[in-house]
Amino acid sequence: GNGNHWLEIDLEGSASNRDGIGARVEVTAGGVTQVRVQDGGVHERGQNHQRLHFGLAKHTQIDKIKIRWPSGVVQEMSGVGADQRMKIKEPAK
Repeated sequence: GNGNHWLEIDLEGSASNRDGIGARVEVTAGGVTQVRVQDGGVHERGQNHQRLHFGLAKHTQIDKIKIRWPSGVVQEMSGVGADQRMKIKEPAK
């Protein structure tokens, strides 16, 4: 590998739909914010994994994760380490 770091997130909705489709996820590391929208992994000419992938370059720590669930719930986390797969469940309203 190239020594860069990453984070992968699987979403699980509770008040929203089970797969979190429509959720907006923002990951900030090293002052750079990346945004992904959970679209279910289905695209016009194919299909890919539902897991959301964030490339973090040389950053080993995530400053903040912010999830806006389709239900309107906003969930935030901080101090998360890089190089892991996380399953994040929507909190109850």
